[in-house]
Amino acid sequence: MADASSRGGRRGFLRVALAAIAGALAPGAARAREDAPGGGLKTDGEILRQRVSQGEPPVEPLDTMVHFRRSDDNNGRAMTHEILSLTHEEKGRKSFPWTIYAHLDTHHEEGDACVLCSRLHKYGPGWSSGLHSEVFAHNRAVALGVNVEMFNDYKGKDATQVIGVNVQSIPSSPNPTDVGLQIHGDGGYRRAIAIDSHGDTAIDIRGKFGTGIALNGLQLRLGDGGGIALDSAGEVVVRYRDGAIEFMKGAGRIAHIRMEGPDRAL
Repeated sequence: MADASSRGGRRGFLRVALAAIAGALAPGAARAREDAPGGGLKTDGEILRQRVSQGEPPVEPLDTMVHFRRSDDNNGRAMTHEILSLTHEEKGRKSFPWTIYAHLDTHHEEGDACVLCSRLHKYGPGWSSGLHSEVFAHNRAVALGVNVEMFNDYKGKDATQVIGVNVQSIPSSPNPTDVGLQIHGDGGYRRAIAIDSHGDTAIDIRGKFGTGIALNGLQLRLGDGGGIALDSAGEVVVRYRDGAIEFMKGAGRIAHIRMEGPDRAL
């Protein structure tokens, strides 16, 4: 059995060895902090708790790890009031700057999965938005307000829908909403809606509407060879091609009107 002096000696040796290792690592750690982007992490303020509250707002039954709450009664000068603000600046030329990143892996069979949930209860007449995105393009290439990328590798036979953007009216709403998707603004667009892909149908209108498409005096431009199908099977078609309006049934033309020459009654 080792005596007290030998145990004390071993402890002393360990202290010396650990001190030497720490001395060797410390300069490298300091250099790593100096080399880190932005000069290293700076922290201040109070310790973060699981629940942080300013006021007592209504609380929903949330199973959350960190909960920030805020209740205000502001009647002075109109200004913004935030709960969480993130400011991010990237000056480098090679980077993928993502200010907020959220990732969810789920295998649930009951319930609804949602990576980001936004809920707004509007009680006042002021302008309100569940999600708001502003983009100021100051350089070339692509700038997107919202980008949705879809992927589907399901090989089963069950009915499945993979939808990029879903706008749904709540059935219990006592009044219908005004517009499902609105594209407006005085700045204007070269193309308000651009469809550049492939598939079975570019625009599929279903449901019960008094009018399918209201152009309000604008043109419906098909282009040479484009047709309007008059039946559900797409067999009876009216089109313009090679200087004539053609009436088609299947692949054959059953009548046509030449566009050159004088005006004439039909």
